[in-house]
Formats: sequence, structure tokens, C-alpha cells
Amino acid sequence: MDGYAEQQLSTDIRQGVQIMALLSLVIQATAAVLAWYSGAGSAYLYTNFVLGTLSLHVLISANYVRDIQALQMLGMVLLLVTALAISFLAHRVGDLHVGMMAAVIMLFISIPVVPWALREALTIIGLTYGLLTASLTSVQGRFQSDAIWALQLLIIGSAIIVTIVIGRNTFTRKQDIRSQFQLENARKEMELLSMKDHLTGAWNRRYLEKRLVETLNSCCSQGKTLHVAVLDVDDFKGINDQFGHDVGDDILKGLGEIFVEMLADDGWFIRLGGDEFQIFYCGDGIQELIGKAIARLHDMPVAKKLHGKRTITLSAGFTSTNLGNPIDLNGLYKAADEALYHAKNSRTAPDLDPDRTGKWKL
Repeated sequence: MDGYAEQQLSTDIRQGVQIMALLSLVIQATAAVLAWYSGAGSAYLYTNFVLGTLSLHVLISANYVRDIQALQMLGMVLLLVTALAISFLAHRVGDLHVGMMAAVIMLFISIPVVPWALREALTIIGLTYGLLTASLTSVQGRFQSDAIWALQLLIIGSAIIVTIVIGRNTFTRKQDIRSQFQLENARKEMELLSMKDHLTGAWNRRYLEKRLVETLNSCCSQGKTLHVAVLDVDDFKGINDQFGHDVGDDILKGLGEIFVEMLADDGWFIRLGGDEFQIFYCGDGIQELIGKAIARLHDMPVAKKLHGKRTITLSAGFTSTNLGNPIDLNGLYKAADEALYHAKNSRTAPDLDPDRTGKWKL
């Protein structure tokens, strides 16, 4: 949950900083055009140019910053420098007019665009208010007291409203992130369930088609050998006919449980349908792996139940490929399936090619 929330918060803060920078850039460009058209002094144009350049810099830089605190610092610098520039401009022209007051209010209104935490929001509000107040009152008598008091009331009123909005947004955002996290987890669980065989716990064809190549490429290091096996229970229909489908299901469940556990993070056990399975294994000796799995199956209740009543065998065909090459699932399946066909049609074990086929007693 913490990792998900941090990632989501980083994205939201980046977008908020970029929106704030873009708004500032548009405002500065508009103010510069109006200043030029109305014949205002060069101080206005210079201030708009500096703030516009800073806004553009923040807008671009936010794309490359990943740290949350660094993103917050970008937004904070933009707000504080803008407040300082408005104050310097007022001192330069010797007038705190309505346009500057409007700029200050717009500055405060833009604060909630970034999803600050309440503590950071109070910090930036306090710093901005303190900087403006200290700067505008630093020279006694420079500005009319009525203008100073009007600006104070506007700032305090804006700060209160902004604090309430940010507090509400913070609570809502926490609830949203928690809900999104739960929905995302539920979606992933449903997706995984749709790719699992309910009887054996093995992956199914949907996983094979949608996810396996991606998983193989991401989980297996370059240069390793990928072993592929196709296996099934010999005369599985006869087993069902003789002992019932419950016994057949128990055999399949046992195969799924043991192979999934033994393959762990080194392979994937996939049920293709009926009693046919496919194994993808990144390691050494797939024949030995299957042999150990069958040995464990001997200790399961279903094997003891069938002991002495019927000889049950499992056949498998193998192939392999280097993971440095493009993975052709269809080609690997056909090669292993061809070897399986040879194994199932061989009457005696000596006839089998040990590198491509195998047969085990359950």
C-alpha cells in the first residue's frame, strides 16, 4: 500500500506542478502582452519575462524529477519567487495597485493545484504570506496603509480558504488512493484467477497466450537454457472408466500440486486440457525434476489407493532453447509434442531417446 501510494502521489504532484507552471506561463505571457500594449514600463516586461522563464523551466524539469520532495521544492520555488517578484515590482514602480493584488490572490489560489500534504501546504502558505508582508512593509510609508490592509485581508481570507480546500483534498485523496489500491489488487487477483486452472492450480492456456513470453523474457536471464516438456497420463480415459472420475481428478490434482511446488520460481506448470500438461523450466535436468515429482506422487493417497490394481504411467516429450533467442512457443510445443507422441507409442523404455522422451510409473 505504501509503495502504491508513493507512486500515485509522485504522479499527482508532478502533474500538479506542471499545471501550476503552465498556468503561470500563460498568465505571464498574457500580462506581458497587456503591459506592452498599454505602454507600461520595462519593469513589468522584465518581471514577466523572468517569471515566464522560471515557469517554463519548472514545467520541463518536472518531467525528469522522480523524487517527491524535489517535485514539491520545484513548486515551492515557483510560488516564492513569484511572490518575491510581485513585491519587488511593487517597490520598483512605487505602487501597490489592484493588478498586483489580483496577482497575489491568483498566486494563493494556485496552491491547491499541487496535491500538497497539509503540513507542506501550511509551510508554503506561511512562507508566502511572511515574505509578502515583510517585503511590502519593509519601507515605511512606501505604500498606502489602506492598500496594505486590503491586501492583508485578501491574503488571510485566501489562505483560510486554501487551507480548508487542501485539508479536504488530502482526506479525499487518501480515501481515493486506498480505493484505487483495493480495486487494482482485486483486478489483478481476478486476472490471475482467470489464468489459473481451478482443479490443479496450474496455469491455463490463457496465461500461456497472454503472459508467458513476457514472463520468460523478464524472469530468465540471458544465456540460460529453457527446457520445455509436454506430458500426460497414459490411457487416462481407461483410468476414469475403471476407477471413476474422482480418482482421475485426484491424480491431476496431485500432479498440479507437486509440480507447481517443485518448479517454484524456476518454471511454469500449465494445463493444456484434460490430462495434458506443459512445463517451462529454466534450470538443469528436466528429466530429473519430473522423476522427483513422480516419486513424491507415490506417497499421495491416490497412488496408494491404486497400488496393485493398475499400472499407471506418465509419458513426456522434451525440447529446449537458449533464452537469448526469440521464443517460439508454437515451435517449442510442436517439438515437445512430437517427442511425447514417440514416447507414448514406444512399448519399452530402452526404445526411448533419453534426451527427448521419458516414461515414469505413477
